[in-house]
Amino acid sequence: MPILWRYLLRNYFQVFFLCASAFIAVLLVTRFQDIARFAALGSPLLSVLLFTFYQIPYILVYAIPISCLVSALLLFQKMSHSFELTAIRTSGVSLRALIFPVLFAGGLLTLFNLTVVAEITPRCRALSKELVYSISASNPLTLFQKDSLAGLKGAYADIKSFQMGKSAENVIFVVNDSAHERLALMTAKKLTLDKDQLYGSQVSFVTSAGAPQGGFDHLVIENQTSMSTEAASLSPFLEKKRWSLSADYLTLRELLAKEVIKRHLSLLTLDHGHLEIAKRLTIGFAAFTFTLIGIAFGMEIGRRRSKKGLIYAVSLATVFMICFLGAKSMRHALLAPCLLYLLPHPLIIACCLFSLKRTGDGVE
Repeated sequence: MPILWRYLLRNYFQVFFLCASAFIAVLLVTRFQDIARFAALGSPLLSVLLFTFYQIPYILVYAIPISCLVSALLLFQKMSHSFELTAIRTSGVSLRALIFPVLFAGGLLTLFNLTVVAEITPRCRALSKELVYSISASNPLTLFQKDSLAGLKGAYADIKSFQMGKSAENVIFVVNDSAHERLALMTAKKLTLDKDQLYGSQVSFVTSAGAPQGGFDHLVIENQTSMSTEAASLSPFLEKKRWSLSADYLTLRELLAKEVIKRHLSLLTLDHGHLEIAKRLTIGFAAFTFTLIGIAFGMEIGRRRSKKGLIYAVSLATVFMICFLGAKSMRHALLAPCLLYLLPHPLIIACCLFSLKRTGDGVE
């Protein structure tokens, strides 16, 4: 490997790994609430560590592009301020040969980022949900807490007092009975979990006995002074509610396979699968785009130091993030978010190439 390549790549990756580690540590705090709620379920230490590990891919796909931008920007600013850039150019090295090693490194990081966002992140999302539901199945009292991680749909819970993972008092639990298209109600004065047994006192059940006949609903009302059941008996309900083939849990290969099947069925309409593919592609290619931003606007050919390049770089990165967040907020639209995901890349690349051309021509 040429000496210039080793010099550029060493300085680039030194800053990159430092920035990536710092961003992962900082951004992991944003997931700390979910981690703390999972730990409060009474989860074993190994499960808490696994749940924390599964959060890293969510952060990594955003930390890599930002680290690429900072690394390339600092590298070429340092070379410009120390006149290394001038010395290398006067020795006969072209601008294209100078930036190619860093662009090559950005391309490798782009492939890695695409792999993480396309394959690893969906699998970690599914595995983290698996951990949550396994803990909730063994300890159903966790379903009564506010903002339960299990995220059961079609259910409502209200309690007066709750001791995390051990007992709940004055419980009202309403669930949608899809078989009879009615609501089922359970109330209890107190529910207590002892090992793998769930005990209740003054428990009442109101359920539907079948389809209404003669304009009247047939209800079953049952009152029990005390009751006990295995805590794992709620597992079938969780299994029924937990998985759906949403695009968030599918890998990129599975999403593409789904689109091939739709193409064979002549279902070529734009849907949320296309939106998820566009989202993952824009996150993956952001590593290369941000590296190019750092290269183009980190170079300074004038004698006086200027913050103009830094302002341009931050502005382009901010525009990209605004477009990305704006596309994520458009949940019900399809075409507009896809355009917001994909269009910033060619526009930013065009701006960077224009800046590099001016730099190569000696225009500040």
